[in-house]
Amino acid sequence: MNNEIIKDEIKTNMFQVLIISISMFLTIISVSLLHTNEYEFISLRFGITGETAYYDFVLYLSYLIWGIVTGILADRFGKRKRFVIVGSVGTIISFFLMIATPPPYYGLLLIFRFSQGCFTIMCWQILMTMILDISNSENRGKCLGILGIFLALAMGIGPMLGGMIAKYGIFVPYYIAIGANAIVLLITFFIIKEPSFLKKRPLFKENIKIINRAPKLILPGIFNFVDRLHMGFIIYILPLYIANILFLGTTERGMVMGIFALPFIILQYPIGKLSDKYGRYKFLIWGSFSYGIMLSLTGYFGLFGLGALIICFIILGTFSGVTGPPSVALVGDIVDVEDRAMGMGFFNFLGNLGLTLGPLIGFILVPNFQESQFIIAFIVAGLIELITLGINLLLIRKFHGSP
Repeated sequence: MNNEIIKDEIKTNMFQVLIISISMFLTIISVSLLHTNEYEFISLRFGITGETAYYDFVLYLSYLIWGIVTGILADRFGKRKRFVIVGSVGTIISFFLMIATPPPYYGLLLIFRFSQGCFTIMCWQILMTMILDISNSENRGKCLGILGIFLALAMGIGPMLGGMIAKYGIFVPYYIAIGANAIVLLITFFIIKEPSFLKKRPLFKENIKIINRAPKLILPGIFNFVDRLHMGFIIYILPLYIANILFLGTTERGMVMGIFALPFIILQYPIGKLSDKYGRYKFLIWGSFSYGIMLSLTGYFGLFGLGALIICFIILGTFSGVTGPPSVALVGDIVDVEDRAMGMGFFNFLGNLGLTLGPLIGFILVPNFQESQFIIAFIVAGLIELITLGINLLLIRKFHGSP
C-alpha cells in the first residue's frame, strides 16, 4: 500500500513538473516573441533610434532588482501560487499599458516595460522555485531538465514566432503575449498545487542572510552569472557579426540562433538526469572549460563563412546544454526548504547581472564593427568563462575538497 502511495505521489509530482514547465514556456515566450519587431514598435512609432537600447535594458534591470525582492517575499510568506497569479495579472496589465502608450511618451513606455519585467520575473522565478519544492536530490536534475527544455524552446521559438505574426500588425505579438499570460493565470489558479510543506521565515533580515546560512550558494550563482553574461553577449554580438563580417541578413541571424538553441534544448533532460546520478560538478566544470575554449575561437573560425559559424554555435550550444540543469539543481541541493525562493532569487540575481553586463561588454569591445574587434571580443568572452571557472574551482576545493 505504501509503495502505491509513493508511486502516486511521484506521478503527481511529475505531472506538476510538466504543468509548471508549460507555464514557464508561456511566460518566457510572451517576452521573447517581442524582440523581433522592436524596430517597428519603438523606432517607427516613437521616431527614435539609439534610445531603443533602453527598452531591453530596463527589462534586465527589473529582473535584477525584483528577482531578489520576489525571493524575499516568497520565503517570508511561505507561499508560491499567489506570486505567479499576481505576476501573470501584472504582466497582462503592463502589456496593455505598453500598447496604449501614446508615441510622444517614450519615457512612459519604459516605465511600463520596467513594470512588466518585475511582474514577469515574479512568474518565472517562482515557477523555477516550485520545481525545487516538488523535487528531491534524486530527481531534481531530471525535473529541472524538463523545465529547461520548455524554457529553451520558448527562447528559441519566440523570436521566430514573433517575426511571423508581426506582419499581421505591430501589436499582434503583444496580444499573443497577453493571451499566453492569461493561460498561465488559469493554469496556476486551477491546476498547479501549492506545495504543502513550505515553511515561513518570519523576519525579512533572515531571508537576506541567505549567503551566511548557505555560503555554497555562491557556486551555482557564479556559474549562472557567466552563463547569462554570455547569453547577453551573444544576443548583442551575433547579429552585428553576421551583418558586418559575413554581410548576411536577418534570416541567417535567426537560423544561427535557432541552431545554437537546438543542442541546448536536446541536452536539458539527459544532462539533468545524469547529474542526479554522477553529480553536478563534473558537468559544470568540463562544460564551462569546453565552452570557454570554443567561445574564444568562434570569432576567428566564423570568418570562414556561415557554415563555419554554424558549426561553432552547434558546439557552443552543446557545451551550454551541459552546464544548464546542473547549476539550477545545485541551488536545490544547497539551500533548505524555507530558503528556496531566496536561494533562487540570489541565483537569478547573479544571472541577471551577467545578462545586463554581456551586451555592455560587447558594446565596449566592438565599437566600430571591425573584424579584429570581433575576434578580440570573442577571445575576451572566452577568457571570462575560463577565469570564472578558475574561481569556482578554488571555491569548490574550499567547500568540498578536491572536485
